[in-house]
Amino acid sequence: MKNELIISYAFSPINTTTSNVVAKRILTEKNTVDVICASLDEMNRDFTLETYVNEYVGKKYVVESNFSTDWNNIKNFINEGIKLINGYDRIYSRANFVHSHFLALEYKLNNPETYWRAEFSDPLIYTFGNRHLSGKLEDEEYINKINTILKEKNLELISSDMDINCICEYLTFIFADEIIFTNESQKDVMMDTLNHKVEDLVNEKTTISPHPTLDEKYYHIKESSYQLDDNYVNFAYFGVIFSNRALEDFINAFDSVYDKYREKIRLHIFSPNRTLFEQVLSRELLEKTTFNNNVDYLEFLNLTTKFDVLIVEDSYTKGHFIKNPYLPSKISDYKGSDTTIWAICEKDSEMSKLDIEYKSPINDLYENMNTLNFIMSEKTKLPIKLRHDVVEDVYKKERLTELTQKIIELIEVCEREFEKDSVYESRISELNRKIQKLENENSEIINSNSWKLTKNFRNIGKKFK
Repeated sequence: MKNELIISYAFSPINTTTSNVVAKRILTEKNTVDVICASLDEMNRDFTLETYVNEYVGKKYVVESNFSTDWNNIKNFINEGIKLINGYDRIYSRANFVHSHFLALEYKLNNPETYWRAEFSDPLIYTFGNRHLSGKLEDEEYINKINTILKEKNLELISSDMDINCICEYLTFIFADEIIFTNESQKDVMMDTLNHKVEDLVNEKTTISPHPTLDEKYYHIKESSYQLDDNYVNFAYFGVIFSNRALEDFINAFDSVYDKYREKIRLHIFSPNRTLFEQVLSRELLEKTTFNNNVDYLEFLNLTTKFDVLIVEDSYTKGHFIKNPYLPSKISDYKGSDTTIWAICEKDSEMSKLDIEYKSPINDLYENMNTLNFIMSEKTKLPIKLRHDVVEDVYKKERLTELTQKIIELIEVCEREFEKDSVYESRISELNRKIQKLENENSEIINSNSWKLTKNFRNIGKKFK
């Protein structure tokens, strides 16, 4: 019997949320496993975490591949990956990214007795506003192959009109032996589009397993040198913002909080999208904010132990999903830090049901303002000062959501243009290098002895002309 095989398109040392979650699964389960992943050479790396994960990794198979979510890249991961692996009694795969489930499916079809655990992090088919997350699968050869198998099982066939991610969900639901969801709402949302036959099948093999929290020792492996001023109450926010999670409730609370408390607040943001934060933070809060790039995972864990308050906010999903399917993965990391957590929650979300010291509802100025007052009273030991006069001229959620979306679109346009400029600059640099090389070669020839020796012959040639 061989060890369990972990199939993860992105895996440590690649520094992504999905690779870190897979690493946490391995570190908490503490079983020796083999791993297959893609090389993804162009992506950021975190070698510190890799060192500790490797304690539980036997063999590691690597498929040479750059990062892409198009079908050709997925198919390459399937075709090249299946050549490397055999003889496993158990396999585990996690999406995002769907490459992992597609390779696991291929292995399962070739080895029906193998037990396949498949984890979903978020719904794959669509996101806010029913925006689809993938293109159509137009590979007729692959579609025909899978449909032949489905037909034998009297199951609904797939077609070229279906999204790649939709097909990934559907086939994984059918063929995996165990389906892992991080929360019940995620399961309900993802199953909402299924027919009853498949729904009953999924219900029989579902496991709810939130993202794991690592042991305390991992929070102190990589001590951060980040400096904090203890004269202030230091709040930290890790991650990105977008139109449906824009941090506006904290901004509004800060702008309306008791003056004495506001003077003592400092915000520390660790995120790649500083430009967006600079546009949405109020002027006074911006002056009290320190921006930082993302850090390696183990340094992030250590940082969570240093701040006074860690902020986490739900995505606002009302009008988009039947329930909020998103449980922020950072919650599992925050909970292991023993630092005060302030969770800003959508009504009835999975995060709103967790045992967290401070919770307040999204889009409720009064509750968020006074939650911040309570936190500041506790941290500063100043008398509690609640406000009952809700300020009306603060940002409105709808206005800020629209503003954030417009800024995101503007940044995306600028980034695409910068990418074009980078390509042009790269081409020009390459041409300049070639020109320089030719000039150097020409100079070498002119200064060489052979060139000097032929000078007389060249002069004779000129006379004949």
